[in-house]
Amino acid sequence: MATDPYNPLVQDIVPLNEVKYAARDYPSIFDSLLRRLKIEYEGVYNDYATTTQAIMFTELMAYATAQLQWYLDRTASDCYLDTARTRAAIARLVKQIGYKMGAAAAASTTLTLTFPDGTSGPFTMPARWRFQGPDGMVFESYAAYIQPVPLLAGESIDIAVRQGDTRLLTYTSDGSKNQQYRLTNIGTDRYLGEYTVDTWVDGSLWTEYDFLEFEKTNHYEVGYNDDPPIVQFGDGIAGNIPPVDAEVKIRFVIIDGEKGNVKANSITSSLDTLVISGEEVSFTVNNDSGATGGTDPEDPERARRLAPFAFAARGAAITEQDYEALSNSYTDSTYGSVAKSYAFNPRAAYDDIVFNGYVDQIEQYLDSYLNGGAYSFTGMIALEAALNQTATELSAPITGMTDDLTNLETLRGDLETEVDTAITQCTSAKSASAKAESGSSLAVSNCTDAETEQNDLITYVQSLVGSTFTATEETEVIRRINLTLQSIALASDNALEAETSSGSAATALATAINDFLRPALESINTTATAPDFSLPSIITDMTADLSEITDLVEGTTGLQAQISGMVGEAQSLEDLILPELALMQERIGELFDGDCMSNYVQVPILSLDVDGNYSAPSVGLMKGLQEYLNGIKEVTQDVEVIDGSDILVPAAIEMLLEVNKDAYVESEVVSDVVATVVGMLKGREFNEPLYLSELYENVMDTSNGIIRANVEITGPTLTPPVIDGDGNLVPAPNQVVIFGSLLITDKDGNTLYQG
Repeated sequence: MATDPYNPLVQDIVPLNEVKYAARDYPSIFDSLLRRLKIEYEGVYNDYATTTQAIMFTELMAYATAQLQWYLDRTASDCYLDTARTRAAIARLVKQIGYKMGAAAAASTTLTLTFPDGTSGPFTMPARWRFQGPDGMVFESYAAYIQPVPLLAGESIDIAVRQGDTRLLTYTSDGSKNQQYRLTNIGTDRYLGEYTVDTWVDGSLWTEYDFLEFEKTNHYEVGYNDDPPIVQFGDGIAGNIPPVDAEVKIRFVIIDGEKGNVKANSITSSLDTLVISGEEVSFTVNNDSGATGGTDPEDPERARRLAPFAFAARGAAITEQDYEALSNSYTDSTYGSVAKSYAFNPRAAYDDIVFNGYVDQIEQYLDSYLNGGAYSFTGMIALEAALNQTATELSAPITGMTDDLTNLETLRGDLETEVDTAITQCTSAKSASAKAESGSSLAVSNCTDAETEQNDLITYVQSLVGSTFTATEETEVIRRINLTLQSIALASDNALEAETSSGSAATALATAINDFLRPALESINTTATAPDFSLPSIITDMTADLSEITDLVEGTTGLQAQISGMVGEAQSLEDLILPELALMQERIGELFDGDCMSNYVQVPILSLDVDGNYSAPSVGLMKGLQEYLNGIKEVTQDVEVIDGSDILVPAAIEMLLEVNKDAYVESEVVSDVVATVVGMLKGREFNEPLYLSELYENVMDTSNGIIRANVEITGPTLTPPVIDGDGNLVPAPNQVVIFGSLLITDKDGNTLYQG
């Protein structure tokens, strides 16, 4: 009888392990081990008190198994991009598909250096000239600045700078393969600036590659995501090996990432001294614009999302996803990193961001004209009222002028009548005077005749003295006496008539003067009192009326100035709008050109400001990305990198907040809510809606002190973006929602926060 060669042991029949693999936590493992012991050693051991050594060893085994399982789980998770949890694991995984997680990028800006006293001669400011920024941050110039001629007093120069401190480490090569050199002493919350590492081997500058390439050239790789960062050399196949005892000199820049995006007018002094001909030269420093382009190391979630697209692109930009992935991961060695980008193919004018920018600019001009200053459309409405008021005000002086002209005509008629009457009186006086003169002449003549006759009579009488008068002589004497008497009488009558005529002339002259000419003279020279009028009073009234009219018409705020301002404002508006219209026309021609319409890709990009909000990128960053994309795009495509700040959508939020004041400080709760809302509106994606539910959830999770909250998104109400029927803010595909304004009130309508 043959013996069965296989006699299985009991333990081979019973399941070897009853541990449930789905339950890998410590209590489950402990319970499974304990059940196993009770089954295996049921007949030989039964002491399972909590203080026994068996229980102690079981607990140790359960704990060790649980810890091992945790590490196994973590290791397994870190083997896959979707489940990797650590930055190092994600960096390692994306590196395997040719994607390098972005390091921190340095912020950059331009400084204006003003020399109040000028300089005594030309000078050179070497590269890495240091300037003092806020909070102890240092900004260094990129390259040497050469001033070939002396500067005059008050002249300025511009210096491009980036944020960071330059460090230098020196090592000695041991000649081994895959040499690594650690860049230490970077510090907490500071970073190695991407593409700021320069390496010399025995004085020869080697080249930094993103990854070591399979070529025997002098290049190296920098592990920016290692802690601390590492400079990695090759093995002689992928990258050359630094020779034995070669001096390896590594220069690098330590930066502050996003914190380097300082505000304008915050870099105000130089840390280095400029000396020309042995004399120190003073100058002032200022940054007229804020620094941009500074970013912290790439967020793991961003890398997890972009790495597959970058891998699919394989270094060539063809699809919109290619452009988006490659531009989002772009860093310029001078101008920093792209914080956010998007890529799309506009199919119509109003899909084009640049065209919409022109339209928005015209709308701003018109809005300013409609709601702006004194000579805007609103000002014109006010001006119309002013014109009506001015016309009303002009009515009184014009009426006064009319009355003055009527009075002047009346006065002229009165003067004419009085002067005519005075002329008549003067004519009568002249006639009487002539008559008096004639009578006076006759009287004189008669007197002369009488005197002659009298003398003749005397002579004749004397000739008769001593003789007796004859009758004839007596008659002659009497005749001569009578003639003399007649001449005397006639002279007397003529004299009397002359006197009478003279009196009449004097009377007529007095009448002309006193009754007619003198009142006329008084009307001309003497100001009358109301209601009488005279030429001076009329002139006074007319002067006042003319002055008022002149002021209303020609004054600094008069009709002429207002109308001139309207014309100037309209001309200014035309000068602003016409160039934009020309650009729009040109843009439309480009968009619908046969070679461009279907193959045109627009890439809006954004940077970060000092507060971590999206802002306009620098021109240098835009140009750098443009050159990079031009080098990897399809020859049949046309790509344009543009400023994405024009498509930011500022959300306006209003909130009614009721706080439990008995247990919480209202101001602290409100402050936490504000920080929550502002924080959740940073770093959003293109075309990411802002849902009311999202706001409610974040606000209510802020503090247990919130009893009730009523949240509403009130703007913007443009199309697009739109506030849909549920109150959510839905941007267009190429738009990003950012924080705009927030108003928080309590149930009584009191304002708790507005900003």
